[in-house]
Amino acid sequence: MKKENTPTNSLKKYSIMVIVFVVSIVLIGVSVSYAYFSARFNGEGNAPGATAAILDVSTTLTTTPAIDSAKLAIIDSNDYKTKSESVFFTVTNETTSNIKGKYNIKIVNMSLSKNLFSKYFKWKLIINEGTATEKEFTGTFADETLASEGTEDNTELTDLTKILVSDEQALTLDVGQTDDIKFYIWLENDDSVNQLYLTKGTFSGKLSMEAVPTKE
Repeated sequence: MKKENTPTNSLKKYSIMVIVFVVSIVLIGVSVSYAYFSARFNGEGNAPGATAAILDVSTTLTTTPAIDSAKLAIIDSNDYKTKSESVFFTVTNETTSNIKGKYNIKIVNMSLSKNLFSKYFKWKLIINEGTATEKEFTGTFADETLASEGTEDNTELTDLTKILVSDEQALTLDVGQTDDIKFYIWLENDDSVNQLYLTKGTFSGKLSMEAVPTKE
């Protein structure tokens, strides 16, 4: 965050860097359990039968403590793992399933003030960190269709959805497989820019997982 060399800003610089905005992420995750039927053909002479395919996906989002912080510091990009707000949860395709599942992740019921539609307001998901199946998804809350970068307008927009892992990017779970997921959210420092417009903003939302069966 660029700081002006004036007496007023000199007095306020420490509080500006720490007291950025109220953040409250409420977590929501509903276990997915349903069956569907697929046709099975055993040769031309046999009548088709019906095979029940059962998907039973659960997530610890239902019991994971929510982020509820009145302070969020502007941090350097390399510090996000240690200084950002974060949430850990799992998604499991239970052994009661007999088919693979695919799931997406999004923030629903999101409210965000216009000044925080910014490339400096960032998020990251890390799936199965440190393993052979590790994957990362990262992005920002910038959206020029709703608010332009640099505005000081802190009018809150509500009932928004932020896609973190889309249907096209959906993650596949084998029967009995569990994915460990870490979600990070932070404001990123840029010493070349006066980032005071990011202060006094508001953000809230619900982290959500949705799963469907797949034969892939």
